[in-house]
Amino acid sequence: MVKASWLLTLKASWMADMGEPNNLEASICKCKAGRDMVWVSQKAVELMGPLGCSRKYMFEKWMRDSKIGDIYEGTQQLQKLVVARRIFGYSREELA
Repeated sequence: MVKASWLLTLKASWMADMGEPNNLEASICKCKAGRDMVWVSQKAVELMGPLGCSRKYMFEKWMRDSKIGDIYEGTQQLQKLVVARRIFGYSREELA
């Protein structure tokens, strides 16, 4: 699951380095990696039990940061709309 996010990130980054348009790949990457980041951090907090919510360890901060990252980069629903528009060739008005 996490490996797919890593590979998507590599592809989108490579395309950017080559000067190719990568809007579709970047949106797919943001959606998948954001979802995986939240899932992994939540599982880490769950595994730690009560210590997962403690500020003594970094697990609580990582979970908070992953949720903020998802919001800051654009919610997954927004990224899914961008992906659908790119794949089907619809304009913003046609697919809102």
